[in-house]
Amino acid sequence: MPGIFDLAFKKQETRGEGKPTPPPPSESELLLRLCRLIIERYRDHIEAEEQKSVLDLQRQVKPFDERIAKIRDSITEGFHPYVYDEHFLSAAKEAFSFVSAFATMHAPVPFWLSFAEMEELMAGEEIDKSILLCSILRSLGSENAKVFVTDNRRSYVLFQFSGKSFVADHSEAAIAEKPSGAEALSHLSGKILYSFSDKEYDDFQEEA
Repeated sequence: MPGIFDLAFKKQETRGEGKPTPPPPSESELLLRLCRLIIERYRDHIEAEEQKSVLDLQRQVKPFDERIAKIRDSITEGFHPYVYDEHFLSAAKEAFSFVSAFATMHAPVPFWLSFAEMEELMAGEEIDKSILLCSILRSLGSENAKVFVTDNRRSYVLFQFSGKSFVADHSEAAIAEKPSGAEALSHLSGKILYSFSDKEYDDFQEEA
């Protein structure tokens, strides 16, 4: 006579007839699910910790950072010697190519990456990539390179050189020459919220 456990097991087998049992999740899938649970549980805390003040944003651009200096030197060693007035635009395009090699990702919560973390992941949010590029351009000698952030979570790096304006657009993977002055801003996608470098910060919302 079958026992109660035998009957229960047979009933379970009957219910599952014709329906293949899904394979158990892999270790990487389980880890991903766990990470999502952790993020959701501590979302409010993470968002509070990752908030940046005006001063914090300016400090994100670090032209004198040791890692930035190494990137700058690897670019300028191709010029003999590097002269800002002659070589900056070519060096800026090399810097943009370097940053473009990093994948663009979208974190589920606001989360700022350091240069070291970006190098480890070979990825970053668009604004992380803009901050990295702006830091390199400043280290290459640009006095006016700035990060511009718009209301659709896009970010750009704008700079002037030899009387011309240039926009580094991550989505287009290109540095494009634009009309000088304020006209260049009209080519950005979305409403500009603010711009910053290590030298200054402009809040366009206050001007609205």
